[in-house]
Amino acid sequence: MNMYFGFILLFGISGGEIFIILLLILLLFGPKKIPEIARTLGKGINEIKKVQRDINAEIHRYSEEIENPAKEMKEDIEGFSKGLSDIENVSPENPPANIDSEQSGEIDESGPAVTDTDELPYPYNQAEKNRDSSVDEQEKNDSAPQDQKKAD
Repeated sequence: MNMYFGFILLFGISGGEIFIILLLILLLFGPKKIPEIARTLGKGINEIKKVQRDINAEIHRYSEEIENPAKEMKEDIEGFSKGLSDIENVSPENPPANIDSEQSGEIDESGPAVTDTDELPYPYNQAEKNRDSSVDEQEKNDSAPQDQKKAD
């Protein structure tokens, strides 16, 4: 009965109009052809329903193809966010030591300062010695030509 109401609403046919149509079909085709016409009409309606189901299945399949990647992206983003929150909540393996007030005193700057570079260990005192010796040699070379001019 539900199908007939849908059919009636679809074409805007009332109950009286359906009665007249059935009477015309009876007069035109006769009582022997009505079962065959009803069978053909039923097959046609079933075919229309099948096509409708196929169309709905295609629409549903395409909507899932669109929704699934979106769901996967959302899950990836949620996993990434969870990973970030896990990283933020991690405490360091070696937390900074607590410094007592005795240890936190100022540095004593009144200690002896380095004044002589000869007292520095080997690699550091050589640069100063090399610089001093090259300056002495250059002064000797500069004064030697003047001594020769005076001798002539």
